Amino acid sequence: MFLGGWVDLNMKNILARGGIEFLAVILGISGSLWIDDWSSYKNDRKKEIETFSRLSIALKEDNILFEGALKKNARMVFVLDKLINDFENLTKDSLSRYIEEIQYYTRINPHISDYETLKSTGQLYTIMDFDILQEVIDLYDNKYSTIKHWMNEDRRAIFLQDEYFLKNYSMKPTEHWSTIKDLEKDYVRLKNDEIFFNYLVLLFNVKNSMNRDWTKLNGTIIDLKEKIDSKIS
Repeated sequence: MFLGGWVDLNMKNILARGGIEFLAVILGISGSLWIDDWSSYKNDRKKEIETFSRLSIALKEDNILFEGALKKNARMVFVLDKLINDFENLTKDSLSRYIEEIQYYTRINPHISDYETLKSTGQLYTIMDFDILQEVIDLYDNKYSTIKHWMNEDRRAIFLQDEYFLKNYSMKPTEHWSTIKDLEKDYVRLKNDEIFFNYLVLLFNVKNSMNRDWTKLNGTIIDLKEKIDSKIS
């Protein structure tokens, strides 16, 4: 009976040691996997922050471009409104300057190279927040198309106007572009020129629509940058 008890006790000790060793192996494997997972997460998070940082800088630069373009466009809308609705009260100097100003194009060259690089290399998809990722893709692949659209419309309207000026009025060069050469002689004709005023209305509508869409787009840029910056911090 004593021998049997000793055997039972010995077996229990063996099983206990085996269980402890087995548990140690399991814990070791689990710990190793956890360390690997944590290391992988840290690496992914580092890449995500790099992606966010590059996008944030690009969006900030685009915001600055839009602010400048919108300010310039607001001036253009003011000038066009004066020419259309207050022509007779303008001095000859103001009229000459305004005619020069309405020949300026509005240009924006957004910073899309970082986005294109991130997309082509696959680093863009290190962004783990799916909603932000979708907003980034939608901004660059869809919403930014309004930039080119309105620049093309702006060029077309100004080209038509300039072509008309060159065919019907004597022009002279100025510091930045050109204006009517002899306003004293052409003032009355210009004031009664319906085609000239139609071109002014066309350009006014283009500039207004450009301002509307670009103001909305600039708001989208600001909102998205704020979301991205919150992920960096």
